[in-house]
Amino acid sequence: MPTTSESRIIAAPVREVWAAITDLEAAHRWNGAWQRVEYLSSQREGVGTPFRAHTEDGLAHDFQISEWAQMEYISFAPVRNEAEDKEKSYMLTLESQAFLLRPENDDHTDVTLFATVASHGLRGWFAARFVWPSYQRQGLRSALDALQTLVEPQPDEDEQTHADS
Repeated sequence: MPTTSESRIIAAPVREVWAAITDLEAAHRWNGAWQRVEYLSSQREGVGTPFRAHTEDGLAHDFQISEWAQMEYISFAPVRNEAEDKEKSYMLTLESQAFLLRPENDDHTDVTLFATVASHGLRGWFAARFVWPSYQRQGLRSALDALQTLVEPQPDEDEQTHADS
């Protein structure tokens, strides 16, 4: 299964980055594809946590947390309806998205965001290897940009004014 990734050093401690990523109800702040997220059970963290992501176009996609290593790694996988999937012929299906966090020092975190797809058929195989990676990396970069803006400290206006002088 093809996987692509993007990495970034974010000027925030691991605990702050982890808190932003694992607050799924507020995931729209870093994931532009998800307009709203709702939990599907009382479970709010850890492997097996189910949630539904709603998109701007009115679609809803069910996911669950498939891997969880506190303050280090989290992976989201779509919940598949096998009967529905067989009726539809997709070239590519998302298998997972994951974040890996590594502390750079006390106030910087190396964040890597991964996406993995399964390909179906010859056209899917071709798309997964030659088209999808660059397209997907744009989305990963966008999510990292939003996450970085969300968790990095913003300079005070006074500090910015002095820096511009």
